[in-house]
Amino acid sequence: MHLSPEFTQDSALAAAVGGMGIGAVATIFAQTNQRLLPSATPDAEVWTGMVAGAFALVSNPFFALVDDASFEGDSLRGLGLVRLGVAGLLVGAGSKMGAGCTCGNGIQGLACFSKASFGFVLVFMATGGLAAYLVGNDFAPAASSGFSWPLARAVASVAVAQFFTRTNKKVSNVLGGCGFAASLVLAAMVKPSKIEGFLHFSAARGWDPSLAFVMGGALLVVGVAWRVLGLVDLPPMRAYAGRPLDAKTLVGGACFGAGWGLGGLCPGPGVVSVGTGSLPAAVWLGAMVAGRGLASTAPAAKAS
Repeated sequence: MHLSPEFTQDSALAAAVGGMGIGAVATIFAQTNQRLLPSATPDAEVWTGMVAGAFALVSNPFFALVDDASFEGDSLRGLGLVRLGVAGLLVGAGSKMGAGCTCGNGIQGLACFSKASFGFVLVFMATGGLAAYLVGNDFAPAASSGFSWPLARAVASVAVAQFFTRTNKKVSNVLGGCGFAASLVLAAMVKPSKIEGFLHFSAARGWDPSLAFVMGGALLVVGVAWRVLGLVDLPPMRAYAGRPLDAKTLVGGACFGAGWGLGGLCPGPGVVSVGTGSLPAAVWLGAMVAGRGLASTAPAAKAS
């Protein structure tokens, strides 16, 4: 195993700062709404902000900070709609069974010291790596222009606006979605090649550990701020932390990881990518929502 040339000081910095942005958005949302920030769970306000934030970042003629290449649309189109649909179904079903995704379990759940989240993360990392290895995705990395200070400033500015509009929850939540989108773009989590580079340890071009810096940056903010602000003691957080590590959670983690490795998208980046007008991302997102619906209607296993 060797490190990928895509892993640089700039990519690690962008990942860490983007992760800190995600942590800030989650903290402000939790303080404002007294609940966890939704990502895989459809939420009109947050998802509207995520889609609108991506659209503004790419398409606004006055302050567009990134281009379509930042989302590696060609990589998604190359997978085909059927494969993306299957990947979305698996991610949706897994996130429903495991009550979270990379953001819910991987950041907020770990910040609450949830055993269920810890188990979910371990399983989805393992199955995601296995899926990426078996399917052998060959995503072409987009050329990097280095760490984007304008995008980092946009993340900070939106987080500040989200904080100061807390008295109007709807506006604050939409702004939180915008900040979430900008953070994910800065962290490069919307790039399928970054997901592939992280999950596929033995890829020909090498391993890219950048996404570990995303989780590290987010946990640094959430892990500290939620304790200082007492957010971990809120009833929804205590209930989330107290979930049992059961078979349903582990199966959910396996489904989630398989879908992530197969399609290179998890819920947050999938929603954000729709804001660029991407048909493949829209198909993936529709399948993800359908997968959640199917998982919610599946009969519960009977105790033996």
